[in-house]
Amino acid sequence: MPEEDSLERKVRKLDVQHAETRWLTLRLDDDVKELREDLREVKATQREHTTLLNEHSATLLEHTAILNRHSEILNQHSTILNEHSAKLQEHDARFDSVDGQLRSLTQMVGQVLDRLPEKPSGT
Repeated sequence: MPEEDSLERKVRKLDVQHAETRWLTLRLDDDVKELREDLREVKATQREHTTLLNEHSATLLEHTAILNRHSEILNQHSTILNEHSAKLQEHDARFDSVDGQLRSLTQMVGQVLDRLPEKPSGT
């Protein structure tokens, strides 16, 4: 009979192990289902974000093109402004020259007037 007890214990032990294995398998199946659901959510989120990223990239390209056009216009205006600045410097130099000549002429007129004889006050 000891062999029967031993065999019975082995069978019970195998039953317990089988039950544990089934429980672990079911738990593993649940975990796999949960992971698949999570993976679906991640993929959906990734698709959403990819779509948004593509939209933002398109907008960025549009803004880059606009910025490049504005940069060209700014460069043109800078060139024109530099030309005007050069002309202004030329005119400032001419003005300073004319101003200096006018001062000199004013001094000469003053000196000439000082040399003229004064008119008699009774005439």
